[in-house]
Amino acid sequence: MKMIKDRIKVILHRGSHQIGGVCTEIAAGRTRLVFDLGMPMEGEGNQDKLRIEGVTYGNERCDGIFLTHYHGDHVGEVPDVLPGIPVYMGKAAKEILMAQQEHMRIPGSSQWAQNVISLQPEQSVDVGELRITPILSDHSAFQSFMYLVEGFGRRILLTGDFRLHGLFSDKLLNRLSKIGALDLLITEGTNITRDNGPRLDENWAADHSAAILRQYKYVFLLASSSNLDRISEFSRAVPKGKYMLTDYYQKSLLKISDRYSEGPFQSQKVLTYGENLKDKAENRGFGMAVRANDYFEPIVKHYFTTYPKDSCLIYSMWQGYRDYPEIREFLANCRTIRTVHVSGHVTGEDLHKTVDILNPGKVVINHTSAAVDEKDDMKIMNLIHLEDEEVLEV
Repeated sequence: MKMIKDRIKVILHRGSHQIGGVCTEIAAGRTRLVFDLGMPMEGEGNQDKLRIEGVTYGNERCDGIFLTHYHGDHVGEVPDVLPGIPVYMGKAAKEILMAQQEHMRIPGSSQWAQNVISLQPEQSVDVGELRITPILSDHSAFQSFMYLVEGFGRRILLTGDFRLHGLFSDKLLNRLSKIGALDLLITEGTNITRDNGPRLDENWAADHSAAILRQYKYVFLLASSSNLDRISEFSRAVPKGKYMLTDYYQKSLLKISDRYSEGPFQSQKVLTYGENLKDKAENRGFGMAVRANDYFEPIVKHYFTTYPKDSCLIYSMWQGYRDYPEIREFLANCRTIRTVHVSGHVTGEDLHKTVDILNPGKVVINHTSAAVDEKDDMKIMNLIHLEDEEVLEV
């Protein structure tokens, strides 16, 4: 399709009706950009790899890939990008991504992460005829970005994943209030069709974790290793006299986030569990950040077998993961489980609040499994519907 020169073209390559594997193209004049190139979630929506001419095959015809954060449903297919196309993401997010890939030993993936161009919050970059400004967001991934795209007299905000009930919601609301007039808002809508119960925030999670850590001598936290706000928050709640423990990998991720965090949000002293601490930890008690793997499973099993009344596991992930075989088998070792979880995604109520603050000319919802009528039920102001691969000119 021939584009009118003074218009910006928007295409959702994937994400109009599925959560995982989101990918959005924004192009104008001679400039073509892609925002996120994720991998679909298991069993959800279109599972085929994206084939985008000039981006994943054919001759290079893309000026940059901008990544909102390091979760697999946003970056999982970036290794398929043609080698000459630059990739951008936050500086701290890049370090965390590289540490993840080194730990998982994903063949060939660490090379592309090393070549990612680092971005700093609020520092705009000009790519071709468009200006892109990363805006620090709040999500269950450290240093997540929204992107403001400007050019040809148009202004588009792509939110990526975000929430208004995290530790930094006030700061994010302040940033949103300063963005100014928008022609288009492209927002996530993960929770539109999910029943997440009452609105809970990270302060609620911190208070409940602290109470459990006071009640039980041995407390395990099962959370995503990349949910560093949650794990740091847990470490700060460990009572004086007890240890905060994890493995070397989790500690290395916390060290990265601590370098970029304000003092009150840094983790408490974290130690690596091992033979040198085994007896002391058993004597004094601890909080331990764990993952469902072969390293942590025998530790968890030992404490729940030996000290069943003194042990508790805090489950802090999406409830749907409980159906995954490895999670189900891991939790089978635990007699006492308390769910303390807060979603990384915006609630329907807060999505309305966001739209009201930004007052955009048009709104598109992606990163959602919602059908058209379910989106309409939200009664979002200026909402328009865009299907995968459909072209919208702004």
